Amino acid sequence: MKELVTDTHSFLWHLYSPSRLGSAARQAFATTDTGETRIYIPSLVVAEALMVVQKHRLPGVELDELVEYLEIALHSSNYVLSDLQARMVLDSHHFTVIPDIFDRLVVVEAVVRGLPLISRDSVIRDSGLVSMVWE
Repeated sequence: MKELVTDTHSFLWHLYSPSRLGSAARQAFATTDTGETRIYIPSLVVAEALMVVQKHRLPGVELDELVEYLEIALHSSNYVLSDLQARMVLDSHHFTVIPDIFDRLVVVEAVVRGLPLISRDSVIRDSGLVSMVWE
């Protein structure tokens, strides 16, 4: 089974605005929905997604709706909510080319797992630290 890691924007766009995803990213989520792929959702992505919705940065999206989806993901084998490991936090000090700590920790998770990251983030792409899925 193919496995990937997602960043926050990709995850939220999959849920609420799939037309904003690149074609390869959209395909990755589609194959996850059908059980052909597994996507890891880092704890930092969950925290940031909750923050984005709580701050009303996604008009029309209710926090209860996102929490319900995340609760379902907790019991899914296709979407795996992954815990933030102390080792990943410690290892993040090697990735200072990525200034945002949330992005850095998501990249560390992809690197530690040896998986591509679903993201269009240009800072992450330009770092060359992880292969990316988008277009």
